[in-house]
Amino acid sequence: MPDPWRSQPHLVALALFGVLALIIGAPVLGDPTRLALGHPENDVWNHVWGYWWVSTELWRGELPVHTPLLNWPGGGSLWFIDAFNVVATLPVNYLFGPVAAYNLAVIGNFLFCGIGAYALTLRVTGFYAAALLGGVAWMTSPHLLGQAYNGISETLSAGWLPLALLFAREAVAEARPREAALGGLVLGVTALANWYYGLFAGLCVTGLLIRAALWRRPPGGVGRWLLALFLYGATAGLIVAGPFSLFFQTMDAADAVVTRDPDFVWATLILHNMTDVVSMVRPGKHYSPDLLRVFGEHLIVVVYVGASILVPALLAPLVVRKSALRGWALMAGFFGLLTLGPFLYIGGDYVQVMERWIPLPFLALFQWFPLFSRISHAYRCVMGLTLGLILLMGLFLRGARQRGWPAGALALGLGLARVAESFWGSPAVFPLPAARFDPPPIYAALTGGAVLDLPVGVPVLSRSSIVAYQIVHQQPIPYGLNDPTPPVLYYNRFTQYLLELERDTVTLLPARAPLLDIALGRQAAMDAGLRWVVLHKDRFPASQLEKVSAFLDRAATARYDDERVRVYELVASDAGSRSAK
Repeated sequence: MPDPWRSQPHLVALALFGVLALIIGAPVLGDPTRLALGHPENDVWNHVWGYWWVSTELWRGELPVHTPLLNWPGGGSLWFIDAFNVVATLPVNYLFGPVAAYNLAVIGNFLFCGIGAYALTLRVTGFYAAALLGGVAWMTSPHLLGQAYNGISETLSAGWLPLALLFAREAVAEARPREAALGGLVLGVTALANWYYGLFAGLCVTGLLIRAALWRRPPGGVGRWLLALFLYGATAGLIVAGPFSLFFQTMDAADAVVTRDPDFVWATLILHNMTDVVSMVRPGKHYSPDLLRVFGEHLIVVVYVGASILVPALLAPLVVRKSALRGWALMAGFFGLLTLGPFLYIGGDYVQVMERWIPLPFLALFQWFPLFSRISHAYRCVMGLTLGLILLMGLFLRGARQRGWPAGALALGLGLARVAESFWGSPAVFPLPAARFDPPPIYAALTGGAVLDLPVGVPVLSRSSIVAYQIVHQQPIPYGLNDPTPPVLYYNRFTQYLLELERDTVTLLPARAPLLDIALGRQAAMDAGLRWVVLHKDRFPASQLEKVSAFLDRAATARYDDERVRVYELVASDAGSRSAK
């Protein structure tokens, strides 16, 4: 077995993780500037739009915290949730576009997940085979594959979490200024990459500090330890304070594009993001909740842990001293409980005792700590559970080697089992789908005013491609990133009438219409900047398309018509129908 601290084994590990990352990203490698990893009716296009918007604002020298492009006519405050990876991929973005930058972030983060878990496992176990297995197990986590399917790119920045724990352990153990500042730096970067992982790392650091205070003598004395603690927190705080403040300011602003008020978060946790205990251990394509069936969304919630890491983690006490396992076992158990959310949910329903739901620790944190009242995805805590189990598995392998077992072969078998289980035996989808960025060419000609894309009545995430088309036309649109129907469309009689026509099952135009109100609304919309109305033919029922087109033929000027879209322009001289070009 080679010395694990020489460079050659690390290069072998890097090559292995690189191959795995390319296998995961294979669906887009043939056309990475137009194919984006993830299901086309999920969050992919919202995130690709964010890569374009943030990079554009930075190129202009502007701080990307407010945009006039969404929520027309007022615009809105927004902190793009994956801003860290946008900055990391700026050169690719400027050279090849936002789709390529998004793909690089996704594939690169899978690679970095392997590196981060490899480094932490190697430090904890000192066993090269265990470290290789740890990297493979972390980067192929079913939850991460599920998030890639969902197109939620910031959650793939999970490589920073094990690195934050690695440097935190060094800082607590050594209590020297250099290690403390470096640990704080990595914790701050972890939080910037993903607020959830920053919180998870912070909770783990708190556990390390409690453990050190109770069972270890502070290295160098209490004064040195307190100084190191101060440097650690100050360094992390300096990195996070500004972005964190801007993040909350944009969410709390009156014109926030994305909000996370406690009432919304609570309703989301209870009705949309509950975690079924069965789903954590049941293999196969089972989802609870089934968002497609219940809400018509293609998002998948994957909390499956995997027998390939759970079984060896549970067997670790047979070959390793319990004292060596205690910390990681507590970590796994703590995050496992948090994953379940505020109430116990088993087999598709909340468990009741005396007609009351059974509360869990997350409920207390939600009520007592303001930061937790913004967490609408408790199931993401499964990553803390997964990391704890991976480290227990690594210690099991080290114990097996010390007992003379064929630990290398065992690690190879577990690695192959992990990959096979994650790719084909878990609720995750493999191979990942790819979404094609293919806006109608006419969008490049839509200039000089806001664009209203119809129909409105499609699932929000299915409509996100319309947001991405803004990359081409760069004009304001009334839609946000997650809102079903923009309220502004209700407040104007012209746009409201378009909604009524779309939603009315009658196939003919009404015999009577409030023509004066519609005309005044149309003029008000034009005064506010609306210029273009685009009908997406493939998203309309045939009868509804004919009816809405007949109305717009009278109220606007048809400028373009092909098999995909029909484009109208609102101009002051409109007096009736005009021929489509």
